[in-house]
Amino acid sequence: MPGAARRLGARGRARRGWGWTPGAGRGWRGVLILLPGRSGAGDNRRVPDDEMPDAEMEAESRATDRLTLFSDAVVAIAITLLAIDLPVPEGGTVPVFWESVRHNGGHYAAFLISFFAIAAAWRDHHDIFKYVRRVDSRLRTLNTLWLLMIVLNPFATKLLTAPGHPDLDTHALRFGFYALLQVLESATVFVMLAHILSHGLAPRTPRTMSIDIARQSFNLILGFGLSIPLFFVTTNAWILWIVVPLVVSRWRHIHRRRRNREGGPGPGDTGHGHTGHGDTGHGDTGPGGSVHG
Repeated sequence: MPGAARRLGARGRARRGWGWTPGAGRGWRGVLILLPGRSGAGDNRRVPDDEMPDAEMEAESRATDRLTLFSDAVVAIAITLLAIDLPVPEGGTVPVFWESVRHNGGHYAAFLISFFAIAAAWRDHHDIFKYVRRVDSRLRTLNTLWLLMIVLNPFATKLLTAPGHPDLDTHALRFGFYALLQVLESATVFVMLAHILSHGLAPRTPRTMSIDIARQSFNLILGFGLSIPLFFVTTNAWILWIVVPLVVSRWRHIHRRRRNREGGPGPGDTGHGHTGHGDTGHGDTGPGGSVHG
């Protein structure tokens, strides 16, 4: 009777169009593909990569490449837009020229901050997607949200350098919006990374790289996030954008070195040996791996 019940249950799942086949090795390493069902409906099965038809694997690779190239193009346009509105220094003499540069120093500083913010975001995106072998609808949605944060950066940069002398609350709204944008961008990167790892979309992602990206996202969220309420108190809260990520990264580096000297790797370090579902060992990160901040 138990065997018959299992057969009936499996038959019912097949008729509903869903079936799961565990991938070879650690975790679930496969993709959802459309297979014919007994009742004529499609059957979405998770099939191991080494059992996929060549045509299906090529289609998945093309889809991943298209998403990556589209994202790179959007990032390149966003960075270019940052420089278009930069003021050109004026002056017929060197003193007048440098006075014009000093007068527009806020524009140049805002440009550099946004340039490096977008560049850092693209670097994380590039490091993640070079291991992605396929994409799903949720990853496309998350990537689109990430691109929205990127294309809003030129607009947010203009808010930082808008003319006039706003009061403290207006200044807080301008700079707070910019900081919130960076928080959302970093959070989206973290969510994308977690989704990719948990769904086996990039089975060969190095564990150390995943941890580094997760920690950097946390540092940026912390630095920009803490500055938002402080902008309603002081106009110099933007200093946290630089100081907090640097201090947290340095503290973690010192703490990790001290822990290694005292007796081996801790929870966030790379270990050796076999690990079970949900953990990651030395080398690659499987789909069941987790990201620790």
